[in-house]
Amino acid sequence: MDRQGWLKAVEEFFREKNRVWLQGEEGTLLHFVSGTPADCHSFQEVRALRQAVPARDIKYRKAKTHLQVLQSKWNPDGETATVDLIENVRFFYEQGEEIGHEARRSVHRMTLLHEGGSWKVARDTINSEPKLLREAPQGGAAPKAPEEEAPGRLLRGRYDRVRAFKYAELWWNGFNPAYAKMEGNDCTNYISQVVHAGGMPMIQASSRSNGWWYRGRNWSYSWTVAHSFKLALTRLLHAREVADPRQLKVGDVICYDWDGDDRWQHNTVVVDFDAYGRPLVNAHTIASHRRFWDYRDSYAYTARTKYVFYHIPDNF
Repeated sequence: MDRQGWLKAVEEFFREKNRVWLQGEEGTLLHFVSGTPADCHSFQEVRALRQAVPARDIKYRKAKTHLQVLQSKWNPDGETATVDLIENVRFFYEQGEEIGHEARRSVHRMTLLHEGGSWKVARDTINSEPKLLREAPQGGAAPKAPEEEAPGRLLRGRYDRVRAFKYAELWWNGFNPAYAKMEGNDCTNYISQVVHAGGMPMIQASSRSNGWWYRGRNWSYSWTVAHSFKLALTRLLHAREVADPRQLKVGDVICYDWDGDDRWQHNTVVVDFDAYGRPLVNAHTIASHRRFWDYRDSYAYTARTKYVFYHIPDNF
């Protein structure tokens, strides 16, 4: 059994996934799967996306997928193989008389099993929006800043939505080397960078539990932890909660609590609006570009999911 055999199986799996995006027959993906749908995040992802379509009033017309294999390992027994790859997909859809597009970038780890003369997907894991990540980031104690601002001090300035938007577009599927990459949970680190690029000054403190700051290879919890950032939005960053997502502007922030337990696990930034004035967002972890704001097409979504919509004033 050569390498080309199981790589071809991977390509066929994603080719079928690309077709299912458009036609909504996710069950056909199970022909490529050995095991249960719970072991295949791609199947869950397609099913969630198709279930979310009616509420958005859209029709998918095209999906383009590009795969990049990062590394692969074929076990000596010849019965299993592991592949790490990047899936880049761009969707094109109709919404009323308008044409929209959306893109995502996901990192997969796939375990393949050779059975019945062909390769099957035994497990497919995507770097998902973590439901349970609540701990503080690693990195040790922060050095004392040479010039500190009291954590409660509200700085004054102007929020430049154009600059925030440009930064969000530039780095939605990449990582600014000026900042550390938070492996497996970069969503809040990315949003903090966007808000700072829009002109929100850092609020320095010597403790990682205070302020909102990034300094060298150290940072406050509020810079990288979704729950801490949510608290900092109103306490430190001048944001105010609004009731309707259509009240938001480009550069504003949406916070997500997947389990409805008031522990917030994800953040996105508004970059555009659909034909009905509803936000489209950019995000990290699963890198997302112009994704519909409610994330009902994510397998992290549950019936208990809660949202908070934060507007950052133009002048603060």
